[in-house]
Amino acid sequence: MKYILVWTNIYGIEEEGQKYFISKNCKHINCYITKNDSLFNDVRYFDAILFDGQDVSRDIIALPQLRSTMQKYIFVAKESSDNFPVCNKIYDNFFNWTWTYRYDSTISYHFITVFNYQYIELGNRFLWESYMKPIDKTLKSQFVTKSKAAVIFLDKCKSRSKREDVIEKLKGYLSKYNLTIDIFGPCSDKKCKRKNMKPCLWRLKKTYYFYLAFEDSISLDYITDIVLYAYNNNAIPIVYGGAQYDKYLPPRSYLNARNKTLKSLAHTMHKIISNQEMYYDFFRWKNYYTLAKSPILDGCVLCEALNHQDRLTARVVYSKFRKWWNHLYEKRCLEHSVDI
Repeated sequence: MKYILVWTNIYGIEEEGQKYFISKNCKHINCYITKNDSLFNDVRYFDAILFDGQDVSRDIIALPQLRSTMQKYIFVAKESSDNFPVCNKIYDNFFNWTWTYRYDSTISYHFITVFNYQYIELGNRFLWESYMKPIDKTLKSQFVTKSKAAVIFLDKCKSRSKREDVIEKLKGYLSKYNLTIDIFGPCSDKKCKRKNMKPCLWRLKKTYYFYLAFEDSISLDYITDIVLYAYNNNAIPIVYGGAQYDKYLPPRSYLNARNKTLKSLAHTMHKIISNQEMYYDFFRWKNYYTLAKSPILDGCVLCEALNHQDRLTARVVYSKFRKWWNHLYEKRCLEHSVDI
């Protein structure tokens, strides 16, 4: 049995005991999760201890006083490193493993899962189809009602990425082509209810050519499922973030706002809207793939890693963890007057 101690609350890892792994039909079910640090009267008997990234970033937690050399201290993060940098130097030489969205994490996850046309999951590393055939008339017919340029659903009016400023500037360039951007959410008089997005998603599908999939922070490999608003509703996503998007999204299916000037981006959007065949080409991927939201933290993957003997016995430590997690951590921490 592999015993896992949840040191701080981690969303998605609430269930205790072995039941989680059995109910999810994991490949390995010999794992046991608990929040009870007194289970053995000695925390050194746990095979792994999980630490939530937000709590580590806020530096509000007491840490284990005793530690086994074979234990895996695992940093678990669902939020971006820009929003939650780690400042306390105690965390250098502290973590053995990481479980984050980062491509080079010990256990890496994606917010988005890609399936082929047979609905077989393709995993994290595969080659996209180099040639994709044009879409058929049935799919083309779904675009005939589109009449507006772009939309975004915003639940934060201010962001680390300054996406709100980018949107305002892009609006100015688009106005020269009589094109507009609609904003839905608390930052606008146009509302979307988080509990019932169906009316807004229906409007996106029927009315808008583009969806602005702008992340709230710019971090390496950080791409959330907001891009699925576009992919699942017949719109072209315009991405804005720190990820290498060609790793995660079908080729020639999106525009990257960070690869162009906003003036050039507005011109490209106008050109695509004015040319139906050019617009259709952005949807060729639909002949080959399906994109869906991923379960962010899959305990099955954690249990599998703990059953990998070579991984388990390897003596690994993130000696410069703070820099690995956010290479600009010094600047970010100074912004909050944190002692680094």
